Amino acid sequence: MSGSKWLIGELRRLRESAGLTQEAWGTKLHFSTSHVGAVERGERPALPDYLHAVDKVFGTTLLAFYREHIRGEWAPSWYRPFIDYENRATLLRIYQPNLVPGLLQTEDYARALLQALNVGPGELDPTLAARLDRQDLVTRAASPCRLAVVLDESSLRRCVGGGEVMRDQLKALAEAGDRTNVQIHVVPLATPAYVGLLGPLVLAAVEGRTIGYLEGHLEGRVIESPEAVTDLEVIWEAVRAYALPCAQSQELMMKVGETWT
Repeated sequence: MSGSKWLIGELRRLRESAGLTQEAWGTKLHFSTSHVGAVERGERPALPDYLHAVDKVFGTTLLAFYREHIRGEWAPSWYRPFIDYENRATLLRIYQPNLVPGLLQTEDYARALLQALNVGPGELDPTLAARLDRQDLVTRAASPCRLAVVLDESSLRRCVGGGEVMRDQLKALAEAGDRTNVQIHVVPLATPAYVGLLGPLVLAAVEGRTIGYLEGHLEGRVIESPEAVTDLEVIWEAVRAYALPCAQSQELMMKVGETWT
């Protein structure tokens, strides 16, 4: 049985054991009766906002179950092999030459990007919810993951979702850089060709070791070989050497944000 099917059954069991109709259950959670029914019939996924409401009202831990067992089901297929390492990482180093990384995307930016990547209508909302929920790794109050990001300036200037979406996204990026556990560096567009142009990479510090990840069109490659990881760390340091310090990077993000109208 998949995690999603177990969760649907558990939600129905909890409601029935509480002696509540779908309407009464929805009233307590501030969700419509039709929403409750669609979740219990498996026609609509149980997403983090719904599960958070259940946990808050009934003292359950369903959101934690979702994050451990279900979130990966709705992650893009090419990223699923890396989800477990990401969840357990104490430090994530991310380089992205083309886009804002998922852990820093606004909802509107993420939605526009997923639509551009041809995520189907039936999968869009749960995929989007899973992506946004992953950001809890960085924003949670207890032991947040440290995040070091290097972006190419082209990722700030590539239009995803329109000018307003981009303006809000760059504002959110600049604000994320104010967090004590987040560092964001930008490689200026005027930088000559450098090794980072070969593609994005992620390095995760997990339980005393480093795991690498490389993204492709059809699948993601998890890199566990110590020799290969060392090579990726050399590339990371080479890329970061081209990037501006955090303060100057933040100024650049805000300046580019002002150009989006």
